Amino acid sequence: MADRNPYVILGIPFGAGREEANLAFARRARPLRRLGAEGRDRMTELTWALNQIDEAIKEPDTVLWLYRIPHDPAVLAPSGPGEFAPKPRPMARRSGDSGPGLDAVQRAAAREHLRHLVLDRAGRTAIPAP
Repeated sequence: MADRNPYVILGIPFGAGREEANLAFARRARPLRRLGAEGRDRMTELTWALNQIDEAIKEPDTVLWLYRIPHDPAVLAPSGPGEFAPKPRPMARRSGDSGPGLDAVQRAAAREHLRHLVLDRAGRTAIPAP
């Protein structure tokens, strides 16, 4: 399998023709002129991709060495629950009844809150002089 895909490099759908490849090449090459050496390297990559589409890939449907991506980018966007966005599944309970434990926690929280209120009130209350 090739590690470079000329269609991906040019940003065009798999099987696009020479005319679409030329337009994509021009669109991607234009901003590279200002980048200097890095731009030349990327331009070489674009030229290779254009040459592959023009010379090496005569019949895209018969090419087996080239990995393919969908023509329609919306194919990869989840449209709802499914393979890319499955619905959550509830887990089975692993503990017993939590009612008595929850009641104990609620009582402890109420006592702690009451203690906080009493201490707050005591701090704001002035002790009367004898």
